[in-house]
Amino acid sequence: MRRVLQYIFRPFFIWLAEKFSAAPRQLDVFKSLGLLYNDIRKKITSRGIIIPFDPQTDGFIIFSDQHKGTKTFDDDFKNNAANYLAALTFYNEQRYRFINLGDAEELWKNTADKVIKSYPDVLAAEAIFHIEGRYYRTFGNHDLLWKNSLDVLLYLKSIFISPLPVYEGVILRAAASKDTVIDIFCTHGHQGDLMSDNNALSTWLIAHVWAPIQRFLQVNVNTPANDFTLRNKHNRLMYEWSSYKKNLLLVTGHTHKPVFASGKYTGTAAHKINTAKPIAEVKPCYFNTGCCCFNDGDITGIEISGGFIRLVKWCLEEKIPTRKLLEEKLLTELAHDL
Repeated sequence: MRRVLQYIFRPFFIWLAEKFSAAPRQLDVFKSLGLLYNDIRKKITSRGIIIPFDPQTDGFIIFSDQHKGTKTFDDDFKNNAANYLAALTFYNEQRYRFINLGDAEELWKNTADKVIKSYPDVLAAEAIFHIEGRYYRTFGNHDLLWKNSLDVLLYLKSIFISPLPVYEGVILRAAASKDTVIDIFCTHGHQGDLMSDNNALSTWLIAHVWAPIQRFLQVNVNTPANDFTLRNKHNRLMYEWSSYKKNLLLVTGHTHKPVFASGKYTGTAAHKINTAKPIAEVKPCYFNTGCCCFNDGDITGIEISGGFIRLVKWCLEEKIPTRKLLEEKLLTELAHDL
């Protein structure tokens, strides 16, 4: 019976999730992102940090939206844990710095203590980066609890050495050329989204309506992406905000839809960009990590290393976690095209 119900209702729930999971308004998005970026840039807030780096020698991996649960049928992350652990092992061995960009834990459906008990190995792998000063964590709408430093201390002190700062945004700053300094502004991306930005109704609906349905039907609506362009309203608004900024790249998560350089360099899929501008005029200023909870077990993320920015996927090939390059571009070329 469950399989029949899955077959009938799964397409409907995927459509429903994509249509109603975000309700952004341009004014709210622009205002919220602008205030956060300017406050961090001017160093007048504790909400974020500026990290100077050398694009040629420093490496970063940016993952978001793991949505770690409790290993029940409504846990979207449980089938992705093997790829995620393999990726963290690889990036730790390569001495990358790790930006964990929000919604790391699914705290709309679950309590923090239950999630932490379910994934001690995964959290321990993240903590290795923190021990060596290579870990930066931001909060998202589903793990807004970590905005409170007392909750961070209460729940995470047994895994992460204190203090563990949890920011709202991180700015990576580097010289892209002799005359150009570029900022890579990293934040979860829920800012200005009325359905997600600290909305109590959304939290209640996820916990008390969607989670029981998901447990019964065993449905994960996070379908793998087939292109890396601006495929929904929230991603388009993120692009529009960043397109008005000078020498800025914006990296977010939240939508679970990977985007690379606003879709400008994505080949045959590029014509699908839903903006008023032709592809030649689109600025390559916006990136989205995708997520670490696709229903096929894959995860996607953004790498920065060796002068390049890359969209990568980790997937199982013959049951072995494998890194695949999806897109890449030199930061100097991006800076030239901004």
